Amino acid sequence: MSSETAANKPTAAHVTPGGSPPGGRLAVLTAFAVGASWIPVPVLPARMLLRIRGAIVQDTVARHGLSLTTDARALLVEPGSEQTPLRKAAQLVTKEVLRRLNPALALAAAARGLEVYALGHLLDRYITRFRRTSAVRVHADEARWVRDAVDRAVRRALSPSLQASFTVLPNGTEDLRDEFTRWIDAFLLAGASVPEYIERRLDAAFDEIAAAGLPHD
Repeated sequence: MSSETAANKPTAAHVTPGGSPPGGRLAVLTAFAVGASWIPVPVLPARMLLRIRGAIVQDTVARHGLSLTTDARALLVEPGSEQTPLRKAAQLVTKEVLRRLNPALALAAAARGLEVYALGHLLDRYITRFRRTSAVRVHADEARWVRDAVDRAVRRALSPSLQASFTVLPNGTEDLRDEFTRWIDAFLLAGASVPEYIERRLDAAFDEIAAAGLPHD
């Protein structure tokens, strides 16, 4: 191998810490996952979710100059066998109360969407904040730890005992709105803050798990 070729070969030194944020792509792929959960065709939604999860993990590691082995990708992409509380709740509602109604499907789709978003968001968080190895490739052992941590973080994020950071909505120096407008604004802003709130809880849960032990500790 020539010195010029070696100089152009990706190494850990070429990895940009933090890369670029997942931004809109993760949100759009999460929306694809939610939409796929509604498709009334056996097997097809599951296959589409695998493809979507695969695209998410590939995009996440590539933005940081990393690559996945085949085994590592398979571990990250395959849906977990253990049911999350949201999945259990969706099944319970489906069986006992809303067996044939759309709200049960909506709850199941939301659970899938949360899992898909958490995979991309927390994999990015692991790489930017906690990854200690300088290896460019993510191998199976590392992927297995990340996958387990992500699944545990999703469950932990739903626990009432988890303490996440708070965001205080800013107030202007002088509030000239009438009471009705203030209530409408508060309602809309609270709704818009839900994704950020969920993200903060995922971050707090994942940080707890990472603090308990990282791969290669």
